[in-house]
This record gives sequence, structure tokens and C-alpha cells, in this order.
Amino acid sequence: MSRTGSVPAGADGTSRPVERAAISETAVLGPEAAPPSPQAVRDGMEISRLYGEMWRRFQPRRQAISGSAVTPRMLSYLRHLAAAGPLTVGEQANHFGISYATATEVVNRLETKGLVERMKDDGDQRRVFVWLTERGREQTAALAGRNVEDPFLHAVAALPAATRAAIIEGLGALLRAAGTGGTTHDDEEEKS
Repeated sequence: MSRTGSVPAGADGTSRPVERAAISETAVLGPEAAPPSPQAVRDGMEISRLYGEMWRRFQPRRQAISGSAVTPRMLSYLRHLAAAGPLTVGEQANHFGISYATATEVVNRLETKGLVERMKDDGDQRRVFVWLTERGREQTAALAGRNVEDPFLHAVAALPAATRAAIIEGLGALLRAAGTGGTTHDDEEEKS
């Protein structure tokens, strides 16, 4: 489907017809969706700006937690393993919503630090599990009470309960409106 428009007059004073692809709003937004109102557009731009600020301010810190050899991301992997038992790299990637490659990189770093080890499945030698070493269990236990040093958690804790509930409801509604399809994000992992 196309429609004809015209290009503004050129040096010779004539305008010429130009064919443009016509994309209807229903093709983009769906048959029942109306175009967003100007206020919705302004609100969307502000939400997007605030999201960027949130990401920059609260992204996981890439330096090690004081008094340890692990970053906050690594500690979350160790804690997950401690709670769930041996898991494959793919199972960890699914749990954290990241790619297999990113999960592999984190496991490689933890293995280099002697905190996890890979074990073959006795029933299926192609399957490899990741499990905590003794040192990994000790490190996880030593950092058990350190989860609140995260600045994001401090900021959330400073908000009144009603504000926290409104943020949770609003973010959930935004994700539902977007129709989250189980996509994963691929964070560039810290190089510790």
C-alpha cells in the first residue's frame, strides 16, 4: 500500500510527486489501539529518562564487596547455588534471565577463584553441573548478612511502604502492558 505526496518546490519552482509507503497506525499499534495521547508520550519519555537514571545509579557494582573476592553479581550466583544445589550453567542462565554465554563467564570467574567446581552428571556424562567448593560455601556463609549494603536496597528501604507498593504495582503494570515475552537481557558482566 502506498500513497502519493509531494516534495516541496525545487529550484525550478515545481513540486514533484513522491511515492511513500503508508503504514497505518493499526498495523503498528494493533487493530484496537489508538495512538498515544500527547500526555502519554511525555510520560513515556519521562519514564524512559528515569529508567536510564536508575540503571546508571544502581547497576550492580563491578568491584568486589569489601573484605571478599566476589562482586555482588557473583555473590548472587553463590547464594543461588547454596539454596538450590548443583545446577547446570543453562539452569543458572534461566534463573537470572541472562544468556548462556554470560552465565558461563560468571561461572568461569567463580571457578578461577576456587569458589565453584564443575561436576559431570553420573547418569549423563554430557551434562555438567556447577557446585560450590568448600571455599565457596565458606565465602557465601561469611557474606550472609551483607546483602543490604546494596545502595538500591538502601534507597528502597528509605521509601514509605505505600510508595514502594505503588512502584511495584506501576512497574508490574508497565511490564504487563508491554507483554513481556520471557526475553532475557545480556548484561556485560564485571571483570573481577
